[in-house]
Amino acid sequence: MKLYGQGRAAIADDAATAQRLGWGARRRSRPHPDLILAPREGDPRREPWIAPPWYRPGLGLDLLRRRPASRPHWTYLAEAPGVVRGLGDLAKPVETRSWSVGLAGLGRVGGVAATILAAAPSRLSGIRELLIHDVDAANQQRWLLELGSIARWRGRGELPLVRVARPGEMFTRCDAFLFAATDGVPPLGTRGEVRLVQLAPNRTILSGFLAEARRAAFAGLFLIVSDPVEWLAQSVFFDSNSDRQGRFVGDGMAPERIAGLGLGVMWARSLAAARRQGWSDAVARAGAAYGPHSAEVVAFDDVASPDRKRSERLSRAARECNFKVRDLGHLPYVGPGVSSVGLMLPPLLAGREVLASVFVDGIYFGAPARLTWGLHPTARRMGGEVWTALGGLHARLQTQARALGLLWP
Repeated sequence: MKLYGQGRAAIADDAATAQRLGWGARRRSRPHPDLILAPREGDPRREPWIAPPWYRPGLGLDLLRRRPASRPHWTYLAEAPGVVRGLGDLAKPVETRSWSVGLAGLGRVGGVAATILAAAPSRLSGIRELLIHDVDAANQQRWLLELGSIARWRGRGELPLVRVARPGEMFTRCDAFLFAATDGVPPLGTRGEVRLVQLAPNRTILSGFLAEARRAAFAGLFLIVSDPVEWLAQSVFFDSNSDRQGRFVGDGMAPERIAGLGLGVMWARSLAAARRQGWSDAVARAGAAYGPHSAEVVAFDDVASPDRKRSERLSRAARECNFKVRDLGHLPYVGPGVSSVGLMLPPLLAGREVLASVFVDGIYFGAPARLTWGLHPTARRMGGEVWTALGGLHARLQTQARALGLLWP
C-alpha cells in the first residue's frame, strides 16, 4: 500500500487524487497517519463523499437500524471534484477543538439561537467565537449590542467572542455556518402547512450565501435552521453541485457536511406531551423522532418496542404544537431556537449523538446522528412497525424531492 500526504490523513494507492491535492508520497520518516483513506466506487449524488470505516453505501436507509462491522480504512469518492476540499481539511492538525460559528439571519429563531450560544461558556459549548450577520444593518447592530451585554458576575469560564462579519469573511473564518435567514414567513391566521411555502424565497436568499461559500472554498459544516429545513438542506447540496443546466458536476458542498437543525424542537414537543402523561423518563430513555421538521414527523415512545397509542400521541404533539402557538396569536420561535439550535449545536460539535436531518440515500432525513468528519445517522434496534413507518416516509420524501426538482435524474 502506497500512501500519499504528509499530514494527519493520508490516501492510499491513488496517485491521481494525490496529484490533484498536491500530495507527494508519504515519507517514511513521518509518523503513521491518524487516518488512512482509500478510494471507493459509488454514486456521489446519493452517498457521502468521505465516509468513516463503518459506512456501507449499499445499506441505504438500513443504516438507521444496522451498523455493520468496520472496514480497515475511511473511504472517499474520487470522482466528485469537491472531495478534494474535504480531504485537505481532514489532513489538517487537530488541536483541542474550539469552533468558530457563523450565524446569518437574526430574526426570531436566529436571535434566540444566538442568545443561547452567546450565553454558554466556551469550555462547555466548544464555541470560541460567534460571527453574526443580518441584511438589516440596524438589526445587526442591535444584536451585536444585545449579545455583547451578556456576561457573568465574576463567573468562571469565558463566553464566546461575538462580532459582526460579512458573508464573505464569515466563510473564510468559521468552521460551522448556520443559515437562519428567512423571508415570506406566513402571517398568523394562515392555515395548513406553513413551512413549504417558504422554500422559494429562502432558497433565493440561500443562493447568495452559497456563492460566497464557493468563492471561499468553504469546507466547513453548512447547517440549515430556516424553514423548510430538509428542503433547504437538499437545496444546498443540489444547487452547489449543479451547473446552470441543472446537471450534476459534484464540485460543491459534500453532502455529509450539510445538515438541517429542526428535529430537536419536534422531539421536545413530544417529550412535553409525555411529561403531561407521566411517561417522560421512559420516552427520553428509549424513544426518538424521525423525519422532517413538518407535519410528517414521527415520534416513538420506544424505538425497539413501540406502543402504538403512545407513539401516535407523541407524533401528534410534535406535529400540532406549531399550529397551537399560532392559534394563540404568536409565531412559534422560542422552542425551535432553543431546542433545535441552542441546545443541539454544542453536543453536535462535540461529536455526541444529536437529532438532525442528515444525508440518507440521496435525501436529508431527520434521525439520531453523530458528527465524525461528516454527519451520519446512528443505528439503533427497531421494531418492525417503526421500520415500516420510516421506509414509507423516506420513500414519500424522495418522491417529493423529485417533484420539487431537487434530485438529479
